[in-house]
Amino acid sequence: MGNRPVAPIVESNRQMVVLVPTPEFRAYQLVRLARATARRPGVSDPERALRNRIARDELVAADAVARARDLGVRVVEVNGDRNAEAVADLVAEHFAGYL
Repeated sequence: MGNRPVAPIVESNRQMVVLVPTPEFRAYQLVRLARATARRPGVSDPERALRNRIARDELVAADAVARARDLGVRVVEVNGDRNAEAVADLVAEHFAGYL
């Protein structure tokens, strides 16, 4: 499975990495980042819209992780334990053979 093409744009699953926030990190972002809960103009029920977006984000993240793992693509869960530089270093290490 390691060298099987996973998408038309890559030749190997080693040429991909999926970064996904954990549910805890998404919750942290909702509390800390104003843009995460910013009101959208024209939305009749902002609270429901936010709940729907949170639910959608959870579904998208779960689907991305499941599909990546099924294909043998590396998944890096972002939970806030590593700062942005450390995550970038991890990704750079993953792609070191291609850089």
